[in-house]
Amino acid sequence: MTDRELSFLKEHFEGQELEKAKLRVDSGEPLAYVIGEWYFWDDSFKLNNACLIPRPDTEHLVEHALKHVKPGNRIADICCGSGCIGLSVLKHTRDTVCTFADISEDALEMAKVNAGRMGLTDRCRFVCIDIQKDIVAGDFDVILSNPPYIQSDVVPTLEVTRYEPELALDGGADGMDFYRILIRDYNPEVMILEIGYDQKQAIMDLCDCKVYNDYGGNPRVAIIER
Repeated sequence: MTDRELSFLKEHFEGQELEKAKLRVDSGEPLAYVIGEWYFWDDSFKLNNACLIPRPDTEHLVEHALKHVKPGNRIADICCGSGCIGLSVLKHTRDTVCTFADISEDALEMAKVNAGRMGLTDRCRFVCIDIQKDIVAGDFDVILSNPPYIQSDVVPTLEVTRYEPELALDGGADGMDFYRILIRDYNPEVMILEIGYDQKQAIMDLCDCKVYNDYGGNPRVAIIER
């Protein structure tokens, strides 16, 4: 265990609970799940193991969204997990509302908790839905999504699946299933999607879009404007 990890644990636990938390981290469980929250953009978000742990690469979605979202826009955060993307955008925009959609009721519960902690509940709608079977109802100006995009045969080889939900990772045989659905079924003014580092050409083959790199120089965000 690193000194940094121990410092985080001491902020949340003491006594016997601290010792139990240390054992969990030493066993390999991600620190974010042990403390039950993680940091994203400029806030912290409550988590459970139905949510992916927010990662710095995903902050690029927020960065680009804040350049496109206008006051009064109707937003959807599809495959929302903890809600960290949509809530970060709501926090920094005026008169916007957001529909949060996810297949997991447990993940949506965390999005609701986070909305309440940030004082944003009255600007949110929560929908439990499988977008492979149904369409999220609404007339959206902007759609944000960090969908599952790992190839199905790669998912079992990933260390993260020891703790993080495979449901939030598996994007089908070529990793592109959810992009096809989003591009086919929704028609907002702007769609902002996280993509895998090796999916630039694949997403450009599906639609007319612009792709932006993360700070590591890898393709990370695809923006589709109608």
